[in-house]
Amino acid sequence: MAIYSYLFGLVMACVSYIVYQKYANAYTSIISKPQKRYDYIIVGAGTAGCVLASRLSEDPKTRVLLVEAGDHMGYFTKIPLTPTAAQQGPNDWAVRTKPQKYSSFGMWGQSQFIPRGKGLGGSGQINFLLHGFGLPRDYDQWTKLGFEGWSEEALRPYFIKAFGTARSEFDSSHCAVDGECPGSNAPMKLKQIDENDELMNTFRQASSQLKTKQTIFRRPTATIKEGGRHSSLDAYLKPVLKRRNLHVLLKTQAVSIRFENNTASSLYILQNHRELDNIFAKKEIILCAGAIKTPQLLMLSGIGPLKVLERLKIKVISSNEHVGANLHDHMNMPVYVSIQRPISITLAKVFTFGTVSEYFWKSSGLLAFPPLSGVEYQNNSAVMLFSMGTASERLLRDLSNYKPQVFRDTFPFYNVSQKEGFMFLSTCVQPKSRGSVTLADSITSAPPVVDPNYLEQFSDVQCMIKAIRRAEKLISSKPFQDIGARIHWPRPERCLSLWRYTKEEQKGPVIKRRRFKDQPKPKPMSSMPPASPPDQFLECIIREVAVTGHHAGGTCAGGTVVDNELRVKSISGLRIVDASVLPSPLSLYPNSVIIAIAEKAADLIRNQKHNTLY
Repeated sequence: MAIYSYLFGLVMACVSYIVYQKYANAYTSIISKPQKRYDYIIVGAGTAGCVLASRLSEDPKTRVLLVEAGDHMGYFTKIPLTPTAAQQGPNDWAVRTKPQKYSSFGMWGQSQFIPRGKGLGGSGQINFLLHGFGLPRDYDQWTKLGFEGWSEEALRPYFIKAFGTARSEFDSSHCAVDGECPGSNAPMKLKQIDENDELMNTFRQASSQLKTKQTIFRRPTATIKEGGRHSSLDAYLKPVLKRRNLHVLLKTQAVSIRFENNTASSLYILQNHRELDNIFAKKEIILCAGAIKTPQLLMLSGIGPLKVLERLKIKVISSNEHVGANLHDHMNMPVYVSIQRPISITLAKVFTFGTVSEYFWKSSGLLAFPPLSGVEYQNNSAVMLFSMGTASERLLRDLSNYKPQVFRDTFPFYNVSQKEGFMFLSTCVQPKSRGSVTLADSITSAPPVVDPNYLEQFSDVQCMIKAIRRAEKLISSKPFQDIGARIHWPRPERCLSLWRYTKEEQKGPVIKRRRFKDQPKPKPMSSMPPASPPDQFLECIIREVAVTGHHAGGTCAGGTVVDNELRVKSISGLRIVDASVLPSPLSLYPNSVIIAIAEKAADLIRNQKHNTLY
């Protein structure tokens, strides 16, 4: 085992270096010295930025500059099973949240780490590749919130343009338009989990047996081509990195935007942490920096809540209390399930010569697909089957900022690399809690203050409890019992008294704990613990153990910060195209929708009549 791990790491390091050198030398669009003026300046080479840079530079007369704070990402980000290898490294902003008031009690400082990609491809280069277009009601909610023109019907042509299909559950036998099969001509490529995957089939059979009118089961679909990650970087940007009218600046941070008569005229940039420059935009500056960096840059440029700008003595360009507000994100509650049949992914299986050689020679096997074997929706709750049997403390604990004992109490086989099992991740797809992004300092290098305010609304807890109860029923079903499935409930010390206590303790005040907003009084329990944990216990472990779903959005929401064409309100020449414009969450995976939004934004931008300043 040890020698395999060493050889695997050595091979990966060598390949990563070779690939990096190839990237660094092959793309003539990647420059070190920018021109002074461009038609469009795009900030952020993430999911949306790659799409826009490609589409806007299709016209050879249009000059486009793409500014990215990071660099080329390492080889591990290409392997579908190993995106966590890039987290908390040089390719991750590793956003640390403000101490949480209603959640994260099992984390150091009651704080979560939110991974955000830093480098070509952005967060789309370190995510789990999962594809979906949400649910129809997600878009109806956007319209109700004043974000018009972005309904599911309005985005459908762009779903098809980008992916060749408007279906969240990709089916290679289904033809979407004019007899063309999905993905045949579209830039993005999709792959669905193997039909013979045993864990997926067990989950699907259990879901079918317990099916209700509200149940939706989906086979996982991922943005994969030939066994490797296929993000918007691969589909849109890399194929055009030899265009003469497209320039890409790496290791360059956007500092602030300069305005003339309420029109965005230029962008201050900092190259290599030391070289300050000012680049002018003839038509527009487009922010694609994500739900955390975009509102930060707006506020540093003088657009945001008046109190924040005045406190930090930033010149006010436009007062808007909604900038940085409305931060929404999913939370996932992991519950470990052991199984007796050898059908899950374990570290013992991954770190073998056979697995590595199968991937590198055939682009298949365990490494070639993300570790997800099914998703089931029921109303606003969802259950995902995360097919990793090994929850390695060494690899995973620090990524989620868990305290050591809490991690061990949550994942009982944390040091057993061959243990067969999986995690049911229970989540609320439409959380009601809202947080914020604001500034602590006017210095660009100072990280923003990020407060997701997870679980402030008690309805989010109730929604997640429903998902856990559903997972419990699924495990009790015959298909899961046939593979020897057994739940191992998290047992953090803070929560144990809510499930097990003595008759003597029952005579006095049994539960002394903080009350949360909209929370009902706990119901009395019998002296003997039930076979299934009570809701009070489930609430406690959710607030203790649940982690971010990595889907931050909403901080420059459509209808409040940007108009229906994604232009920043009260300002000319400035537009936002990233997850920050989502007024409310998408049900689970936002990345594919962001690509479609960027496709539509490109059309809106090209059809706009611009008054050039220079």
